[in-house]
Amino acid sequence: MFDKEDYYFRVRYRKLNTHCKLSNALRSDLKFESDAGNRYVFALYPEFETLSEENIVGGEREALDEGTAIIRKPIYEDKGGYFDMIRERVKIGKRAYLVGGSHKVAELEIVEIINEL
Repeated sequence: MFDKEDYYFRVRYRKLNTHCKLSNALRSDLKFESDAGNRYVFALYPEFETLSEENIVGGEREALDEGTAIIRKPIYEDKGGYFDMIRERVKIGKRAYLVGGSHKVAELEIVEIINEL
């Protein structure tokens, strides 16, 4: 679980038709819908709030197929305008995807900004 000051924004998510499992123990990157035509992917990781009571993945509970998650602030330093690029994209109502490589794992909609970056 992240420290609350590291929380950035909350999303509503829906897992796509994939064999990948969602859990707080797995790493996935975030790609904003506005970047569909380019290679930009961001290291913004989720903390799922909607978890299964039964299924365990890598020592953590598996996230349900739909629910909410909190996205953590970037783990990397602000170099070359990285934070500005993220700020431009993080707006309520905007869409994004959790991705594993080139595969979309879950679609997201930003529903709340918790802490400013």
